[in-house]
Amino acid sequence: MKRGDIYLVNFSKKYNSEFGKIRPAVVIQNDIANRNIDKVDFKGITVAPLTTRLYSSSVRLRVQARDALMQTSDICINEICTLDMSRFDLTKCLTKLTEKELLVMQQQLRTHLSL
Repeated sequence: MKRGDIYLVNFSKKYNSEFGKIRPAVVIQNDIANRNIDKVDFKGITVAPLTTRLYSSSVRLRVQARDALMQTSDICINEICTLDMSRFDLTKCLTKLTEKELLVMQQQLRTHLSL
């Protein structure tokens, strides 16, 4: 698993404005943490969920349908969260962000978090 990989994630039951259900999510956690996740007790992975409800925004990044990502989707940068590894279907990476998409995502994260 690497930053920019998109997997299916069980966000569980929706609570108020939180995302719910099983949906794609992009890994935004750094690759050092990703490589060492089996060596630590807390097995959390930081992600941003994807949605097929598309609209332009400074906190969204459009990803075209490709590979096993069946529908064009928006990454919701403003909905980042850390979830336990058990919520992830790591048997199949749906797709990977391109280098350009990764750079845009990183800039949007910096802007959203005022970094």
